[in-house]
Amino acid sequence: MAYVRDPGEEGGEGAAAPGHPDLVAFHHDGRTARATIARLSRAGVDGSDIEILGPIEVVTAGRYGDRQTDKGSSLALGWLMLRGLLIGMVPGAVFGAVLLGVTAGVSAPVVWAGAGGGAFFGAAVGALASLLLAPTMVSSWERTFSPLVPGAVAVGVRCGDARAARRAERVLRVSGAHTIRQVPDLDDVPEGPLDPADLDPMTRPDG
Repeated sequence: MAYVRDPGEEGGEGAAAPGHPDLVAFHHDGRTARATIARLSRAGVDGSDIEILGPIEVVTAGRYGDRQTDKGSSLALGWLMLRGLLIGMVPGAVFGAVLLGVTAGVSAPVVWAGAGGGAFFGAAVGALASLLLAPTMVSSWERTFSPLVPGAVAVGVRCGDARAARRAERVLRVSGAHTIRQVPDLDDVPEGPLDPADLDPMTRPDG
């Protein structure tokens, strides 16, 4: 916990500063930033606590940029569903065939019926499970699909307490971020391109 000195207190007693320092992770491009955002979301970080800092979109993209964003995010979600569908289909078919064969007797129609029903059920479960891995309520994740200006992409994480900071730090340490910094408050970060050298180095969140 960071402390600040209150000039009005006698004896120079320290007073606890509200909140906890927030984190800023710098990435080489939007793709690595998108992967970090997905990791943070899967780790339980609320989508409203994750944001991309600064105007990173190409301002002249216009409607093309909007279409790129919608297309990219839709394709990403579609690929997640397809992958989950395929992953769940095979074990579902095997399980269904074995289960129905054991209970109703082994025959070609029974095995095919069990495999079909099991594949359908497994595909549904796999597709649903894959969607649970997608970031939820994270607008910054969608922004990474838009046309971006060249340069680093900074992802900010709001940390309400030391526990949240430790959780976010663990994710950022193994993500594609090349530099991690901390700031007193993301709302105080200036608009425009950010330089990691202008921010405080990362320190271990204390409990």
